[in-house]
Amino acid sequence: MALDLQENSGQQQALEFCKHMLQSLRLTRLYDTDNVNFTEPLTKLRDVIIRVSDRMGSARVQSEEGMLYFNKDPVRGGRRAFGTIQGLVKALDQIGIAEIAFTGAVSVDALRAFFGLLKLPEGVRELDVDAVKEGLKNAKLAELIQVYRPGETTGAAQIQQIEIDEKTYFPLAYARTLVLLREYVKNLRQEELNRYFTQKLHRAIQELVRLVNKYPHKFLAMAGVRDVDDFLFNHMANVGMLSIVLGHNLGISRVNLSDLGLAAMLHGLGKFRTDKRLWNRTKMPPQAMKELGRHPYRLLGAVAEGRKITRKTLVASTAGFEWDLVRKQTNLRKPLPEEHPYAKIIRVCEAYDLLTSNLADRPAMSPDQAIKKMVSAPKGWFDEVILTVFTNMMGLFPTGTTVTLSTGEIAVVVHPNPQKPKRPLVAIVMDRNGLQGDGDFLDLAEKIDGRYPAEITGSVDPTELGINVPDYLLA
Repeated sequence: MALDLQENSGQQQALEFCKHMLQSLRLTRLYDTDNVNFTEPLTKLRDVIIRVSDRMGSARVQSEEGMLYFNKDPVRGGRRAFGTIQGLVKALDQIGIAEIAFTGAVSVDALRAFFGLLKLPEGVRELDVDAVKEGLKNAKLAELIQVYRPGETTGAAQIQQIEIDEKTYFPLAYARTLVLLREYVKNLRQEELNRYFTQKLHRAIQELVRLVNKYPHKFLAMAGVRDVDDFLFNHMANVGMLSIVLGHNLGISRVNLSDLGLAAMLHGLGKFRTDKRLWNRTKMPPQAMKELGRHPYRLLGAVAEGRKITRKTLVASTAGFEWDLVRKQTNLRKPLPEEHPYAKIIRVCEAYDLLTSNLADRPAMSPDQAIKKMVSAPKGWFDEVILTVFTNMMGLFPTGTTVTLSTGEIAVVVHPNPQKPKRPLVAIVMDRNGLQGDGDFLDLAEKIDGRYPAEITGSVDPTELGINVPDYLLA
């Protein structure tokens, strides 16, 4: 009980801080900081900063990916506080500041000076953050007040310094992603829980995005996991993992990469409101195909319901969206002049994961066979640039491919080698006598006594040999 009260007290202080911070930022647009309207919000803001700083050493607000954190804890407060939280996120985004830190007791005069630095001169639309920092330094406030742009926040700096244990982190990260996807789907109609699990899922994706530059092979390994009993959740998670690493290779920024990851993981959300028997089939009657084709509309409906859109509003929106489809004259029936780039990325990743999955009416292809089929697809089916980057990323023998070696051994590819595509890192899963191996790694690109240890001679179906590929991918 004491802990609950302490947590509630912390959230109340966080919301109080956010309220007065937002009010002060809005007033900055209207008045000079010596205006009498500033006195009350600045005084209350000062009081909160002093209380929090005395207890925690700082009062730090951070906006990241549409979420707000106060001293590194997510700011929550239910429906009434939602406007304040989102308002402050938007206000900070508009001035290009991701974090403001008060690292000690400040006076009202110091706050006036600080907000004065945040006021845009007439005709200027973008805040010069470097000028704000220099202004704080000249006013001798730099030790008390700090500002950070997106990407240079203290939270990001701390995470970049963390060394993780690959063997334990990534299997747990994948399992956590599946759990969060399940909870998100289960609580779609509960506004508070929906918002909570949306934030949790987005936060988990942000953590993964920060690691993709250093551990891209682990993302490919996670995307190679298959679970027939949990097909749709598994498929959504895999498409998300592949999209993150593909987006990274395409040069998408970290901020946008987490949006891509979330969009990719939720791309099949509408299928949960479709007959389960249609999820994992490639061939079906026209009527069933039409039914499955409604899942994008159901995705929109699910997201809208999660924000407490009333049934009447939802029906009106759906009717307005679909009313002209029956005549086949609406623009939605015509090719889009330009697709969203995320849709192009997700299409490539989704196709690969489906091809390498066991479906009800066809067995899975091996990863290398799937790549060959995608490359030979009709022109226009995939974006050529994105498909090229994807195939280069996956290599001649993508992660999860079960291969035969010139030594007579069987191995699973665990890490492609972009520099030497024919020589990936593999795990030996069966020796030349057909006995199960221990999964010891063998780098086919590393010479021993001046010679390569083995050559890949072909690929095989792991199920025929009783090999469970995921056991070696996340080992």
